[in-house]
Amino acid sequence: MATRLARPADLLGAAEARVASWHAAFTGLVPQDFLDAMDPTAIAASWTDSIAAGRSRLHVALLDGDVIGYAGVGPERDPQAPANTGELYALFVHPDHWGTGAGRALTDAACADLRESGCDSVQLWVLEANNRARRFYARYGFVETAGRAYSSLNDLPEVRMSASL
Repeated sequence: MATRLARPADLLGAAEARVASWHAAFTGLVPQDFLDAMDPTAIAASWTDSIAAGRSRLHVALLDGDVIGYAGVGPERDPQAPANTGELYALFVHPDHWGTGAGRALTDAACADLRESGCDSVQLWVLEANNRARRFYARYGFVETAGRAYSSLNDLPEVRMSASL
């Protein structure tokens, strides 16, 4: 398995991994109609625009040339965040590859990217009910902060986690 910055040809595979991961992780947590409406082609197109505008960077994990997951990073979106803080916007691995080290490899790539961009810490938001992801991030070294929010998707509670780089 390898990781690298996403190329335009990788975006659809990353979006397909996202949709599969959402279905596996969030069924019963988010509205089913939202899950059913997820469109990998539309997701890939939105990433193309975001990457071109410099708002984010996408790293992909590849196995035998196929994209099996991705991590999206960039500047922390919260204007109250400490200086030199980056954000892990998203981390999703196709459920067929959960437990293979792909998530760790992508998190390593994302954190290295942020360090190279001058960040000394990273923050992320995770659904409070997503215990699997919260355990993963805690094993990686993220700690829960006092930050709490509600997702724009059905007002689900979210927890902010942070790690030093």
